[in-house]
Amino acid sequence: MTQTNLAAYTNTNYNPGSTLKRTFWYFTNMLCFKTMLPFPSSMKVTFLKLFVSSMGKGIVIKPNVNIKYPWALHVNKECK
Repeated sequence: MTQTNLAAYTNTNYNPGSTLKRTFWYFTNMLCFKTMLPFPSSMKVTFLKLFVSSMGKGIVIKPNVNIKYPWALHVNKECK
């Protein structure tokens, strides 16, 4: 059996964002993304851009999507 030494592991790159930002995103995510209501994809892309997501052109975001940290999200153009 192979063993992994986790003593050398660090998570220094992990930055979940401020508590205020995460709280605001939680409610935005629940109301607009993690729902079966037919919010327009263009509105969802606009919300993501407000949270500093890198979004290409022609993005389509389907209903019932859960996005945890939009400030770490990078989506190229023409993703559906």
